Amino acid sequence: NSIIKTRTKNREKIINRLINSPLWNEQFSFLKLAKNVKPSFFGLPILINKKYLSKKKQFFNFLKKKGIESRIIISGNFVNQPSIKIYNLNSENQSFPKAQEIENRGFFIGLHTKSISEETLNHLEKNLLKIDKL
Repeated sequence: NSIIKTRTKNREKIINRLINSPLWNEQFSFLKLAKNVKPSFFGLPILINKKYLSKKKQFFNFLKKKGIESRIIISGNFVNQPSIKIYNLNSENQSFPKAQEIENRGFFIGLHTKSISEETLNHLEKNLLKIDKL
């Protein structure tokens, strides 16, 4: 329970720091929690604003150089996974535009099990919000 509480607080701190920053230019959006849902976050899912998608690969390389680890959203749009073709699981060629949007725009940064430091918040603010300057 204490890990869940700490990660939840870290999530809130990061989001608040970013959206209240003078560098904020709506570079990202964040998933809103539904009422009565109490997730156990291991990472902070972030969606890149559509106007910055052309910079996505460059942005991830930049984050890596700055020591900020990120991961793609796990599986994304599942119909793009190789197993779908191997086992012919989408014979009707269904599309899932919302899942595709999450795959195209989404990524995670980790949420630590210890309270996030002011230094780390500053580092995230300074570097995550640079996507519009790359």
